[in-house]
Amino acid sequence: MNMRGIVIDPGKAPEICKLPNDSQGLERWLGGPVHMRPFGQHPAAPLHTNAAGQDLPNRHYLDRWYYGRLIIVGYKNCRLMPLPQELAEQLAEQFAPVEVARL
Repeated sequence: MNMRGIVIDPGKAPEICKLPNDSQGLERWLGGPVHMRPFGQHPAAPLHTNAAGQDLPNRHYLDRWYYGRLIIVGYKNCRLMPLPQELAEQLAEQFAPVEVARL
C-alpha cells in the first residue's frame, strides 16, 4: 500500500507522488536510515538521512540544511500517514524555491 507524499531532490521542484507507507520502504526511497523532524504547524514531517558531506544541499528549513533526497509525509499521533491533497499542494509550493548553499 502507498501513501501520498512529496519528493524533493536537490535542485528540482517538489513532486507530489505515491510513497511506501512503511519505514523500510521509506528507507529504500531515501537510501539510508530515516530521520524525522515533525512540523509544528502542520500534520506533516520531513524525512531525511544524515548524509551531509556525501550529498548535495537540498533545502534550508528552520535553521537547518537538509541534504540529498528529502520526502514529506503526513504525520499525526506518532504515525506516518498520507498527506491530504490540499496540504501536499501547499507544502510543495512552500518548498519550491531552491536555495543555494554557500560553502
